[in-house]
Amino acid sequence: MSKKNTYQPLQFFEYERVSYIGKWNDERFLKNHFQAFEQYYNENPNTPFFELIPNGVRFKQYVGVIQIGKTTIEVLPKSGKENNKNIWQGVLLDMLKTCNLLTAKNTGTAQLRLKSNSLLHLYFELFLNEVEILIQRGLIKKYRRESGQAKALKGPIQFAKHISKNTIHKERFYINKSLYDNNHLIHQILNETIKVVSHFTSESIVLDKLNRIKTLFPITDNLRVKSNHFKKIPISRKHIPYEKALLISELIIMNYRPDIKSGNKNLIALMFDMNKLWEEYILQSIKKEGSKEFIIRGQKQKVFWNKKVIKPDIVLESRSGDKTFIIDTKWKVVNDGKPGDDDLKQMYAYNYRWNCNHSMLLYPSTTNQNTIKGDYFIAEDDKAHSCELAFAEVLKDGKLNRDIAKEILESFEANVN
Repeated sequence: MSKKNTYQPLQFFEYERVSYIGKWNDERFLKNHFQAFEQYYNENPNTPFFELIPNGVRFKQYVGVIQIGKTTIEVLPKSGKENNKNIWQGVLLDMLKTCNLLTAKNTGTAQLRLKSNSLLHLYFELFLNEVEILIQRGLIKKYRRESGQAKALKGPIQFAKHISKNTIHKERFYINKSLYDNNHLIHQILNETIKVVSHFTSESIVLDKLNRIKTLFPITDNLRVKSNHFKKIPISRKHIPYEKALLISELIIMNYRPDIKSGNKNLIALMFDMNKLWEEYILQSIKKEGSKEFIIRGQKQKVFWNKKVIKPDIVLESRSGDKTFIIDTKWKVVNDGKPGDDDLKQMYAYNYRWNCNHSMLLYPSTTNQNTIKGDYFIAEDDKAHSCELAFAEVLKDGKLNRDIAKEILESFEANVN
């Protein structure tokens, strides 16, 4: 029986600093961790995930998980004074699930969370679950061509190679034969992802499942997976069962940096822009809530100047077609309760270009902040336009606030009638 796993990830908040010595010292953050970050930064100087500080790093607006060797670092979102990292880990998981960036089949996310201490291992388990389901269903086979020596003539002879290789061995044939087996691109990608999971996993539950799958999954050719390999997979009915496994596989393998030189540490980073995640979470929550009054659209663009376009995050159009409302989400702290000039100018442009009745700048609430609303007039238009600075309560009873969408829609629906 496996011993109880005591592994715990290092957890930090977005924009937090950490170093192995000095002012931001954390004894769990070691010199070789810093060296791995430094090497990654040297190879990717434009990385949006973090910046270097003396003997350490400062995380940016990206949240998620970075693993160096066997050490896992989670970067969590944070809004307000709540400092409980377990609460914010739950918020991140729930947001990812709502945005379809964390999916589970036949296993609930809550159940996975109880088993897994790390977001990264949760993704590993989701991937392995999908592969296990594929194995149970039966893995697809495909035809492929293979050239090589054979003692029986079971395919066309490649005469140039046959003559050069078989001058002495007359009993052999160098042929090109057709094979029907599991050794094709999709399984090669999945196999390479299984290898990455093997490099990083340390949780007993994941290891048990991983070892079981490694014994059942077919042997394939090695493949150095690149992004264009995923584009080569055709969309067909046969491949539909593979979609989830391949989506998670792409997320894992395209963010893998093997053998970071300092300390010989492999590194993988599964990170999400918190601004975009907040935007997508609000959009998906509003769509799920639904509205009798509005047609809800995301990122609807219009030409603004020359070929430049502007795209508000969320557009609400009244079903009667006579009113338009816009929401622009911002994951940042507004301490003085006042929006920046650039944000206001952006909202003015949205209102003007969409002939919008009312627009909302939506920030996460940090304290009991009150909504601020202002009206203005456009010269050629005799109706009032308004812009609202609103604050959404991210947490409710120690969990992600599930009433955000309802509260937002109610405020707009009051303006329709």
